[in-house]
Amino acid sequence: MSKTPYALPLRIKKSGESFIVEDAHGKPLAYVYFEDEPTRRALVNRFSSANAKAIAQTIARSLTAEAERLPE
Repeated sequence: MSKTPYALPLRIKKSGESFIVEDAHGKPLAYVYFEDEPTRRALVNRFSSANAKAIAQTIARSLTAEAERLPE
């Protein structure tokens, strides 16, 4: 396997109605959208803010673990 196309460490940034998982160079790797107003959340089929943040953290942890398993 080759080296990952992203640089560690990964970070999570809140931007408007999403959490962005980005690498050390600021390259966005994933967007997780949310809506805090319950009625609108059901209409647009989005996560709550807390759930979206947890998903973004899971993505970041998974990508970090994958990168650490790969040989250099």
